[in-house]
Amino acid sequence: MQNQAALAPREEKVVNAVAAVLAAAEMAGAQALRVLRVAGERVPAPVDDRAAAFERVRVRSLGVEEELRNMEGGGISDAEFAQRLGLGSRETIRAYRERGTIFAWEKGARNLRYPAWQIHKQTMLPGLAGVLAILCKKDTSALGIIDYFLSESDELEGAGPLDLLRQKRTDEVTAHARRYGEIGA
Repeated sequence: MQNQAALAPREEKVVNAVAAVLAAAEMAGAQALRVLRVAGERVPAPVDDRAAAFERVRVRSLGVEEELRNMEGGGISDAEFAQRLGLGSRETIRAYRERGTIFAWEKGARNLRYPAWQIHKQTMLPGLAGVLAILCKKDTSALGIIDYFLSESDELEGAGPLDLLRQKRTDEVTAHARRYGEIGA
């Protein structure tokens, strides 16, 4: 708890009180971070206060990564991924990942999680491999890839790439992925 050493005694009391409220509500993890983020947004701060603006940005980022990873079914193991596809071997899933047909993120030292939304109706999401190839050429991180698929886009009429791929509108998403990250795109 390095940051606690920098707190004034009054601030430390507030931290302890907030922690007690969260514990009493049996709230932890992403849910607690989401509550803290919403509460932080409600704290009044002058617009010209740079320190407050910086802290507000930090508060906004609380739990965002975990929330993204947990959306649309969260992350599953290679064994569960294989089972959902009706495959007998998780080695097949590893081979798919190595070929870039699917992707995963690291959870711990030797543990990978695969976004469950890569499976659609017990088969691979239509167009997934092609879009992944484009995003990987752009050196997009696993979290960036998740964000790309799950975020709505004005260019896609307010829909997200995942929604359109589920509708088999792969050409639109492929073209969008090619423009992704470009200035003005």
